[in-house]
Amino acid sequence: MDMTIGDVFLQLFMMAFLLAIVFVAFMVAKGLRVRRIQQREQDKQVEEKLDQIIEKMNQSSKS
Repeated sequence: MDMTIGDVFLQLFMMAFLLAIVFVAFMVAKGLRVRRIQQREQDKQVEEKLDQIIEKMNQSSKS
């Protein structure tokens, strides 16, 4: 089977396209992971603030 220059370029292009898809998928997954970690940190901060507010309300009602 004869391989022409066009066939070689087509195969190289297909490989580059597949590698680009894999690279983009990894970048998206990494971005989602970072966003999830940031969201978890924000949730902890909100929870701590709510705990402080509840503690203040409990102290003021006991007084």
